[in-house]
Amino acid sequence: MRIIKSIAVLLLVLFVIFPRQSAVIALIIGGRVVAPEASAILSHYCFGNGDTLLLSAAYVRRSPVVLRSLAGLKTGEVRRVVFTQREDWRLSYALNPFQVRKDGAGYVVFQQIKFAADEHTFTVLDLWFTQLVVKDNLVHVFACKPFTVVCRFTVA
Repeated sequence: MRIIKSIAVLLLVLFVIFPRQSAVIALIIGGRVVAPEASAILSHYCFGNGDTLLLSAAYVRRSPVVLRSLAGLKTGEVRRVVFTQREDWRLSYALNPFQVRKDGAGYVVFQQIKFAADEHTFTVLDLWFTQLVVKDNLVHVFACKPFTVVCRFTVA
């Protein structure tokens, strides 16, 4: 019990001294549970080296938004996909908009990741008890590097 109290106090102190950094890290950690793709993207943007991120296709290939975007796509064709958060909240935190391309028997979903540095661009986190507005520029407390996220998959 003592160790839990010590950790809680340490976290509280970190939030007081480094509120923006702590908020971003909390989004990364919390995101691993509710939107792991978004967590991976945010973590890579804040702490990665700018290399391409290969995103797991486990959820992406089952997303109703992604499946809808594949309809009628011809080999080599690229389609830009924009959707509302209520169509697929989990995917919206990670990739919105995104592009999809058909490559032979498979598909590639990709997006250039670069968070806005202005005061006006934000994401609404729809939590079960409230909505939280998070400005994109919050992440720039770290030495962020733009990158491309790529997800390759086939559909059975």
